[in-house]
Amino acid sequence: MSASAPGSSRVRIALIGAGGFGAYTTELIDRQPEIELVGVADTDADKARRLGRHRGVPFWTDDRALLAECDCDAVAIVTTHSTHRDIAVRAAATGRHIFCEKTMAITVADCHDMVEAADTHGVKLMVGHKRRFRPASAALRRALATDGLGRPLAVNVRGFFGRRITGFWRVRALCGGLLYWAGVHDVDTLRYLFGDVSFVYAVLGPKVRPEVSDQEDAISVALTFKSGMLGSIQVSTFYPMATYQTAFGFDIVCERGGISYNPHDLTITTQLEDQPPGVIRLEHNSPDGAYDKEWSSFAAWVLRDEDPVLTGEDGLRCVEILQAAYLSAATGSRVDLPLDRNERRPFDG
Repeated sequence: MSASAPGSSRVRIALIGAGGFGAYTTELIDRQPEIELVGVADTDADKARRLGRHRGVPFWTDDRALLAECDCDAVAIVTTHSTHRDIAVRAAATGRHIFCEKTMAITVADCHDMVEAADTHGVKLMVGHKRRFRPASAALRRALATDGLGRPLAVNVRGFFGRRITGFWRVRALCGGLLYWAGVHDVDTLRYLFGDVSFVYAVLGPKVRPEVSDQEDAISVALTFKSGMLGSIQVSTFYPMATYQTAFGFDIVCERGGISYNPHDLTITTQLEDQPPGVIRLEHNSPDGAYDKEWSSFAAWVLRDEDPVLTGEDGLRCVEILQAAYLSAATGSRVDLPLDRNERRPFDG
């Protein structure tokens, strides 16, 4: 079966991964006039059957069977990170376009395989990093253009919040680590705001809650961007004074002032030296518009070859930073980017 050609009116898409977020993804697809859900697959037969029947579409318990039998133009991959590479490569080989949820994969080696498979078979590959399109990220980008601030020198992201890790996120081999769950959005946003990273240094905190997960309880990452700018992000899920929604504030130091984003009250504060602060309060930081932006862009890319808002390259470069952090923590030294195309450390057993 071949992917839909430009000029078609709708993208027929099949969902691979019928868990909680997979079911939510079908609701996001419902909002897109140019995308139609035509099938569902999950290795959990009950989940596949439940969601397929609920949506009135055929269902399968294996992505291979779906790819062989479903009349779809594209697939949406919403499964554990460790499975993304194989599913995407198989989908590309059958000519299906691919929307892959973040995190793209665990290693850059797998990400490169995905990108190369898409290129070889002439299909589109988008990775869902919608956080960069939410109101707070857009407001930070506008604030960085404030006259007089000058170039950014340093940024810190505060990623402490309280939430018990559940599901596949508890298993490092399936997801990659804490940063792949609770820092991936912000690593991508940092790259979106400030450009590519030159090198990474990271350390893991002590493991004190082994009953919660087999990954780290806290991680601290230092980044140096190609511009020379410094960055840092710290993540832990054992901080009861914040929720996931009120964590991940930004503090940005510029040549002649600074910017702060406070997710507790949704304010962006910009202040130049020797001047009073300017405060903007966001009406919301809902993800709805961001999801619509990436999904509508995916449809436009497939149907009319319009420039996409995200690509496989964006997903790869984000994974590269995440993997470099864990490689640095394992070796105790800084890790320069880009990583080798076949780099799998420290996830190679």
